[in-house]
Amino acid sequence: MKPIQYALSNTDGEVYGFVDSDRMPELGDGCIAHVMVDRVPFFPRMAAPTTKLYVSNGVLHKVGPDELDALKAEAIAKTYPDVDAIYDAAVGRRVTEYARAEEAARAYLAAEVAPTVVSDYITGHATNNPTGQQQTNEWAARQIIERADAFRWAELQMRNVRFARQADMRAAGAPEELAAAVAQWEEFLTWLRSTLGL
Repeated sequence: MKPIQYALSNTDGEVYGFVDSDRMPELGDGCIAHVMVDRVPFFPRMAAPTTKLYVSNGVLHKVGPDELDALKAEAIAKTYPDVDAIYDAAVGRRVTEYARAEEAARAYLAAEVAPTVVSDYITGHATNNPTGQQQTNEWAARQIIERADAFRWAELQMRNVRFARQADMRAAGAPEELAAAVAQWEEFLTWLRSTLGL
């Protein structure tokens, strides 16, 4: 039979240890043992009707409505620098440069007859590119547009998913629900970075 795990805390909800035991551990004055079920504590004695108690990273926390609202605001605020970090990694301060390269590439491919003079944005990419080999101007133009389209798609994904996860964070009624929304957001960011090759 698997031993029961207990979280040991004081009456203020501060955890000071965990113990596996077949029976309730002996406790000193001012100590409480909370039964852990799949790492989720069962609290027979709540500090107050409006207080949430939960375990995170092995630490027992007590969170009231005001504290939960503060945690929500902090989690929502963090989504903006998270997005900024992806912008920085993908384009940095080269937005104008990439926009001009995309404009030149679209104009080049839209021309019925190949222009005599080709933009340096295209020829520069044809000469110096990740393949390490000289490529045609058409190849370079298509690569520039492909990258631009990929990032434009990523921008829309970041916007829509950010709105959805922020709504989940605002609606969270407990720390566990907030943590789940934050985890979903972080999983999305990891996936997006991988998709963009960042």
